[in-house]
Amino acid sequence: MKETIYTIPVTETFTEAADSDCPFCRMYAKLNENSIEFVMGPSYMEDDVRTETNKTGFCPAHMAEMYKKPNRLGLALMVHTHLMEVNRQLKTRFNNAKDHKKSAFGSHKKHGPASEAVQFLKSIENACYICDRTDRIFQKYIDTYFFLWNKDDEIKIMTDNCGGFCLKHLYKLLEAGETKLNAAEYDKFLQRAVSLSLKKLDELAGDLEWFIDKFDYRNTNEPWRNSKDALIRALKKISCVSAE
Repeated sequence: MKETIYTIPVTETFTEAADSDCPFCRMYAKLNENSIEFVMGPSYMEDDVRTETNKTGFCPAHMAEMYKKPNRLGLALMVHTHLMEVNRQLKTRFNNAKDHKKSAFGSHKKHGPASEAVQFLKSIENACYICDRTDRIFQKYIDTYFFLWNKDDEIKIMTDNCGGFCLKHLYKLLEAGETKLNAAEYDKFLQRAVSLSLKKLDELAGDLEWFIDKFDYRNTNEPWRNSKDALIRALKKISCVSAE
């Protein structure tokens, strides 16, 4: 397989992933950390980046992660200009509401005086520069995976040998594969991915069942078998918990 800047992150992750890990969870976790480092580095002083962070801000989870980083000044600068932009947008919308109220005096209106502000606040509630950047690059990784599937059998072997896919990424792969592969190749991918996933889910369900049974006093002296970490593996499989 000829390695390129686009294929290396994908093939490396399949090689590194443990038998129980979803390789795409690992890719996403790495991308997420890279995006945090990117925005907390010198890039936050770049006009194009700052314009976007001013507009979208960050989700609560990424705010918390950024606060743990040593660059508190950089975070303060980004939060400050984001707050200024939010304040400007709210003032504009509340002023519009005042003007609208004066012109519409005495008439019944469908929209309340705060409707523009409410819509704006809704639009930024779940907006996040880091989420957007990570998702955008991650989609390219999925595209690269299917590019490799069309070009080289090695990625198929890597897929057979991986720990299967979490439910979230299984759905994303099944959906993307329909547009990235021709009908014959999609059938092959579907057969491989579904067979692998169902096999891993069956194994995991068995391990988790024994994990539960171990809490029965009658099984106190029985070996754990492969179930000691079954709960965290199940959480990863269902909820796409970070593989790190």
